[in-house]
Amino acid sequence: MEIDTMLTLYRRMFLIRSVEERIKAEYQNRNIRMAVHLSIGQEAVAAGVLLAARPTDCCLSTHRCHAHYLGKGGNLQEMIDELYSLETGCSRGYGGSMHLFDKKVNMWGSSSIVGGSIPIAVGMGLALKQAGTDSLSISFMGDGGGDEGAFYESLNLAALLAVPVMFVFENNRYSTITPQAKRQAALDVILKARSFGVEGVSVDGNDAVQVYETCLPAMDNIRQRQRPFLIEAVTYRLCAHVGPGSDFGPGRRPETELEEWRSREPLGRLASRIIHERPNGAALISAAQAHVLAEVDTVFESAKRRFDEVNARVGLAAPKPPDPSRV
Repeated sequence: MEIDTMLTLYRRMFLIRSVEERIKAEYQNRNIRMAVHLSIGQEAVAAGVLLAARPTDCCLSTHRCHAHYLGKGGNLQEMIDELYSLETGCSRGYGGSMHLFDKKVNMWGSSSIVGGSIPIAVGMGLALKQAGTDSLSISFMGDGGGDEGAFYESLNLAALLAVPVMFVFENNRYSTITPQAKRQAALDVILKARSFGVEGVSVDGNDAVQVYETCLPAMDNIRQRQRPFLIEAVTYRLCAHVGPGSDFGPGRRPETELEEWRSREPLGRLASRIIHERPNGAALISAAQAHVLAEVDTVFESAKRRFDEVNARVGLAAPKPPDPSRV
């Protein structure tokens, strides 16, 4: 793979990671007043899939949608404004973290209902086909979405009507903190898809290069054949299901598992490859990080300033954090 492509993948992943780490930090001030579902550890899926896509391809996402919005080229300032409930947000402040929308880049929304956007993506793909385009619809879902009847109905309808849709099954092995094996009697999602007439392939969802290089020919195939296809990206969420806290420990996800997956997280893997393949790889990585961090800081400070201005104008103040001594 060319170094420019690897750097683009790295920058996109580092942007997603940096934005979500900043969300974790800012959440403590209680100005972001909504549930946030972070994708820390899963960035390679969004980056790889959406770099392989065309600008004209349409994307539908889930409650865990920050990475997909940014991977599709959504406006960062408008996304952060949305989290601060500002009218300049991508959904005019009404949608919040789980309902990001940007028609300009064909990000056609996300749903807080598990599996809720999958049928919409099939309808979008059918509309693209009927319009005579060679664009496709991309439907992101988690393995929790594989528990829902809407997923299987959508596979069936997409195959029956020959819809150009790519189902992206982000398998992080947990629905909240319940393992996939405790929810699904049969775990092989590729076999399930094939039973409905939908071909698919499983990839290492922590390897951005593999995701990208698998999606490129798969998307070409969807365009040419006007048939659905499923990508299972096996990955792992390094953060809590929701919010900035933790869901590791007794009765939850095992901490030994977390440490195992930390060693395989996607940013470090791709950075190591770039450094190994280019003599100036470390300098390229550092420059990319500095640029992204400066952009993220500028965007958050702008949103926070305007949020405070609005609150001052209407006479509101951010709720104070609870007194730890009284909890």
